[in-house]
Amino acid sequence: MLARMPPGLIGDAAIAPVAPSVRRAGAPDVAVPHRPSSITTAPIHPTSPDHGAMVAGTPAALRLSLAPSRLGIPGQPQGGPSCSGPDGGPHLQHVARALVLALVAGLLAVAPVAALATPSGSSVPTPTLDAADYPAALSSAKVVIIVGPVQAKTANYRAMADEAYAEAIKYSSNVVRVYSPNATWAAVKAELQGANVVLYLGHGNGWPSPYPYDPNFTTRNGFGLNATATSGDSITKYYGEPYIRNEIRLAPNAVVLLNHLCYAAGSSEPGFPAPTLSVAMQRVDNFASAFLAAGARAVIAEGTGMVNGMIRDLFTTNQTIVDLWRTQYDYNGNELSFPSTRSPGYTAYMDPDGTPNGYYRSVVGSPDLRTVDVTGAPFSSVPQAITPPPPVGPVDPGTVSRLAGANRYETAAAIAAGYAPGVPVAYIATGLNYPDALTGAAAAGVTGGPVLLVTRDAIPAATAAELARLTPGRIVILGGEGVVSDAVVASLTVFTTGGVTRLAGENRYATAAAISAATYAPGVPVAYVATGLDFPDALAGAAVAGSEGAPLLLVTRVAVPAATAAELARLRPARIVLFGTPDSVSDAVLATLGGATTGGVSRVAGTDRYSTAAAISAAANNPGVAVAYVATGLDFPDALAGAALAALTRGPLLLVTPDGLPAAAAAELGRLRPARIVILGGSGVVGDAVQAQLPTFIGG
Repeated sequence: MLARMPPGLIGDAAIAPVAPSVRRAGAPDVAVPHRPSSITTAPIHPTSPDHGAMVAGTPAALRLSLAPSRLGIPGQPQGGPSCSGPDGGPHLQHVARALVLALVAGLLAVAPVAALATPSGSSVPTPTLDAADYPAALSSAKVVIIVGPVQAKTANYRAMADEAYAEAIKYSSNVVRVYSPNATWAAVKAELQGANVVLYLGHGNGWPSPYPYDPNFTTRNGFGLNATATSGDSITKYYGEPYIRNEIRLAPNAVVLLNHLCYAAGSSEPGFPAPTLSVAMQRVDNFASAFLAAGARAVIAEGTGMVNGMIRDLFTTNQTIVDLWRTQYDYNGNELSFPSTRSPGYTAYMDPDGTPNGYYRSVVGSPDLRTVDVTGAPFSSVPQAITPPPPVGPVDPGTVSRLAGANRYETAAAIAAGYAPGVPVAYIATGLNYPDALTGAAAAGVTGGPVLLVTRDAIPAATAAELARLTPGRIVILGGEGVVSDAVVASLTVFTTGGVTRLAGENRYATAAAISAATYAPGVPVAYVATGLDFPDALAGAAVAGSEGAPLLLVTRVAVPAATAAELARLRPARIVLFGTPDSVSDAVLATLGGATTGGVSRVAGTDRYSTAAAISAAANNPGVAVAYVATGLDFPDALAGAALAALTRGPLLLVTPDGLPAAAAAELGRLRPARIVILGGSGVVGDAVQAQLPTFIGG
């Protein structure tokens, strides 16, 4: 595997190609610890292992520098945004997972396999569902979902696990939950035997770390669980490698998903120094080792997002596990790989996001392992309970209507159908990720062009048909060749006489800056900023930014990327508005942004994505708006193109759940009293029960 890293991304060493994989040039091998000769009792930590430097007796090969990496922006605040370590609180960040596509031969036709399995962007967070609700489940593969104690945030982790459970029972009749405060080692060990898919959310305790070294890794690279069934959510007992290796036997070809753990994908805990690439690589290799020894053939670590899409794709696609990992919505395209030292014969892959502590995605496993090897599910079949509905027409024209197709591409085309032929420009973005389309939506609101979606290597039939109808004056590609290939660019030329251009940077932050630079002159009245690591704030913010002719730029939770800083310096905005809570963009970033304007920086936020979207609407819209848009807050595809339409029509975009209208959204709709409400997406993402409530908010 040849590394694909943007120029200048790696700071502590170069990545050199080594067929068939790559290793960090000059980096020492990942240290192999001593094998444990016996199982020792795991110590109990009321909160965390002791802080402090590594013990003096740590072998030289393992006493690695934990100095801040030069990966990303020097001098910016450090710390991981969304993982949980022995002393790091978890943060609920991402919920979305993109559908994985299987491309069919043909220049203008694409048939996403996932679209057969679920409506575009479908995610049904219904913890009360049982497997019996899905009698047509495809597989008896055993799925075990574990939530360890993470103090005050345990309830958030249980909620995330319930959403994963709701996804899993669509496809398997054998899904088991073991949650804190009942997630003791005895309970977890009993359920893990013979498991095909394991999902663990909880504290991560990996190595290398600032804590004392244990050559047996007795408490490292495993689970943080309840000490007893009566110890509650605040006491964590760590069960490390010896427990996993010696007492667990997973099913052949099992996959382990480690979600929201620090260390597992290479990151440090919040508040601790960012790792060098060498340290991050060792953490990834070490954390996977015991699970592979216990029978797994792949260990995926996702530090900041949710894994619902991975669970869905394990049962509904036929692809390698590495490709499944690559096709998730938050794939950064900064991939590197190296042969595992801890687990000979396996390969480790990492996908850093470009920030100093940005090691949040990894997989260690067998490159040829396929999804059907894991679950045995026939990827061409779907459970009857989730057969996608046909496109839904307006319920009551002039009041509540729905724009939807059978998948994200058809939904985007349905939204674009509201534009008259001869539009000055049409924007094209990947349907597998959100940043390019959302920052482009703000620009589309200024130029009057729709946003349509493609895959990397093909133009879906619905997109092609809509482009043929629109006959745009020109076409603009949002994003680099890694997300929309040059072959697709060439194919798009037949739909316009004005040429096809590309706006792209080396990552999502630089692409957003490039879109801004191509659209806005210096001296804008306002610039909007949102996190680039999750979609909801940018989704609601794009509608406002586009309606006001203002750019939307992206930051991380802890840093202002160089491309964003440079574009703000060029724009010289009179003021800056930051969307989102401090959990998504820190106060330190807000303070840094103050240097880019003389008019001050304000924050618009609620307590969650739904109330933040309502706050964004309230800050920008007076009562009596002509139209308001409603989209799911749990996935992004249906609203990608809708954000551009909302910007063009100067309508707010509010977020709901599939089955409910959050109080903040209801209150804002009650204040707005719009003349019309438009639902973006099918009933699988915004349910009929939600639709039935909306007419009561229509103004007179």
